[in-house]
Amino acid sequence: MAHDPLIFQSRGLIVGTYKSRTMTYTAKLKVSFDTEWTPSYSSGMYDDETLPEEHYTFEIPCEDINTIQLFRFFGTVARSMGHNEIGIMKGACSLAFNDMRSEEDMKKIAYEFDLKLSEEYSKEFAQMQDEIYDLKAKLSRCQQPENPQYTDEEMDAMTYQEWNGVVPGSPEAVEKGCKCPVMDNEEMSEERKWVNADCPLHGKVK
Repeated sequence: MAHDPLIFQSRGLIVGTYKSRTMTYTAKLKVSFDTEWTPSYSSGMYDDETLPEEHYTFEIPCEDINTIQLFRFFGTVARSMGHNEIGIMKGACSLAFNDMRSEEDMKKIAYEFDLKLSEEYSKEFAQMQDEIYDLKAKLSRCQQPENPQYTDEEMDAMTYQEWNGVVPGSPEAVEKGCKCPVMDNEEMSEERKWVNADCPLHGKVK
């Protein structure tokens, strides 16, 4: 806000004061899209239907525009350029979720839109697997309370716990540094897997 100085004299004294002058702020965002069609020497069947030139200008006031409104505007521009809705959504997602973003920031955005990152699904899957093995073991013990030996389900649960909740050779385990066989374990059951001794997750050598 600017002020205009006012000076007047009162009883022989010069008194200074200021009169307020309101300043206005305006801002506009303008995007232009121009195309020209140059036909080749061989005439096409659609030459008479194609416009030789197209010029589009998009303009919006942006004094108080937020980012959501801004991207809606860009979406309108992208559609006029020929991009479909899926492509526009993929472009917006690639801006929010990529290797250059911090995982913490991506999680904040994902939670805001009720989304989950693939890493979180892996963690939830591992927790559910752990609960399933544990429940199967407890159920087998309830069905065989007098069995002096471990039941198969109890052995499976203990084996899974020894694997730290990550199946040897699985994609999730490989991402975490597993060195156990991948192709050989694909043919094995979930309860029986080949394990390398030097694997940092499943081996005996730590």
